[in-house]
Amino acid sequence: MKKICEKCKQEFECNHSEDCWCSKEALSGEVLKYLKENYPDCLCKTCLKEIIIKIDL
Repeated sequence: MKKICEKCKQEFECNHSEDCWCSKEALSGEVLKYLKENYPDCLCKTCLKEIIIKIDL
């Protein structure tokens, strides 16, 4: 399924399943909380990785 990233507005592929690329990302509790508070929908791989690095440093 095509989605639009909530952060950068670029189109990306999202499977909404355990096979999706995002399910393989290790997300800390802090990252999950930040995402839930700031983004109502999915982010692309680039934006998600940027947030993981920013928060988990």
